[in-house]
Amino acid sequence: MSTTEKTLAPAPTEAGAIASLADIAADQQRTPITPGEVFIVRDGDGGLRVIDTDAYAPTPRHIAAARSVSDAASFCAYIHRHGGPGTEVYAHTNTSKVVGILDSHPASTSDTAGWQKHRVSLDLEKTKAWLAWEKADGHLFAQDEFADFLDDRWSDVLEPDAGVLIDIATTFHAKTNVEFNGGVRLDSGDVKLTFEEKTTAKAGQKGDIEIPKKIKLGLKPYVGGPTYAIWAHFRYRLRGGQVLLGFKLERPENTLEAAFADIVTDIREGRKNGDEVVHEGIGEIPIFAGKPSA
Repeated sequence: MSTTEKTLAPAPTEAGAIASLADIAADQQRTPITPGEVFIVRDGDGGLRVIDTDAYAPTPRHIAAARSVSDAASFCAYIHRHGGPGTEVYAHTNTSKVVGILDSHPASTSDTAGWQKHRVSLDLEKTKAWLAWEKADGHLFAQDEFADFLDDRWSDVLEPDAGVLIDIATTFHAKTNVEFNGGVRLDSGDVKLTFEEKTTAKAGQKGDIEIPKKIKLGLKPYVGGPTYAIWAHFRYRLRGGQVLLGFKLERPENTLEAAFADIVTDIREGRKNGDEVVHEGIGEIPIFAGKPSA
């Protein structure tokens, strides 16, 4: 071999590299770490990397939770269970949502600031009855569809008597083979629809159907909330001998706002059913109008 020739070491393989690292690790003393602490280690590129071992500790360093409840009683119960000096509540009318921050900043500037990561939200759910009337609001039904709607929802009606609505539904079911000629508004405000039965054997029989001007509903907008009275005004259209019928709710947004305001009051003061306490309120915990930042 000439003096200019050198013996080259074989190129390292992946398996060899892993074996070398294993040998190095075996030679080094194992160093235990304390779960829950934060460590800084070299990242191999000349920089530093932060390693948080909080996930391995018996308990986390601070609470981070986002809970959702569906009624005021559950919201208050959660606040009572987990609330502290920094707890505060936000109520936002337009979204009908209440958010409690249980680890916010206490009122005193000398106290330690909170992480604001422990939250509970009241996500109100509309009742099936409210959703049914909300969906029908302003919609014009075909005759048989209108009759079916009255059949399904007569129990929501406070005025007139439920029997009146059932009779109207029954009449519309029976008079499917008729041609409507017009409608007359009576002195009471009710509407009389005139019709003529279609027949090829003899002259058609004429008749009329009276519909109330408006009906009074008893609806609970939100699950777990109180019931409110709201008026629904009768609507109809005649098109080519056919009649389209429906109702228009009277300012439903006002009822929803009132329902939300009453729920916020229930959160603050609690609710009673006579002498029976349904649930306790949150008392002196502040409630702010608005919503917290994300």
